[in-house]
Amino acid sequence: MPARPLGEAAVNDRDHAFLQEAFAIQIPAGHKVPPADEVAVIRRMDAKNGELAWMSDGRTFCYGKIREGYSSYSCGRLPEEAPAPGLLFTIWGEPDRVSNGENNAAVRVVSFVIAEGGPARFDHVKRSKETGPVHQAVARFPSGRMVTFLTFDRPYGPIDPEAEICRSDRKICFPSEDLPL
Repeated sequence: MPARPLGEAAVNDRDHAFLQEAFAIQIPAGHKVPPADEVAVIRRMDAKNGELAWMSDGRTFCYGKIREGYSSYSCGRLPEEAPAPGLLFTIWGEPDRVSNGENNAAVRVVSFVIAEGGPARFDHVKRSKETGPVHQAVARFPSGRMVTFLTFDRPYGPIDPEAEICRSDRKICFPSEDLPL
C-alpha cells in the first residue's frame, strides 16, 4: 500500500501546474506516475518548480526535481541495510539543473534523504556556509509507519566535515554533506 502525504506535503489546488510540469517527462522504467494523493510535495519553489517524492509501497520510492522546464527522477528500492540509524536512503549532491558550463556558480547541489518516522522537524545543527534550509514532507503508510522526505542544497565547493542535520529530538542525525571515504 502507498504512503500518503500529511499536512502541507499533500498536493493542493495550486500544485496543478507543478504536477503537470513534473510528469511531462517519462518516469524511469518500472515506475509509474502516481495518483496526486500519493505525491508528497517536499518543496514548492514557484508554480512550476520544486521537489516531490512518493513511495508506492514500504520499499519503493521515487524522488523528482523540477527546475525551469527540466525534470529529473531517481527511483528505486530502499537498501536492505540502512546507511545509518534512522536513515533509509540518501542521494548526495545532484545538480539542481543542467548547466551549459556558463555560470556554474549558480548551480546548487541538492541532497535527498528518506528518514524513518515523522513528524518531528529536521534542521541544521551546524550549517555550512551558504547551505540552504532543510525542506521536508512526511508521509504515512496505512500501517501507521511514517517516513520523512528531506531535501537541502548547497553550492559546489569544499565540504565541512562537521556540518550536520538532526531531527528535533536528536534521535536521528547525519552529516549534511557526503564525506569522502
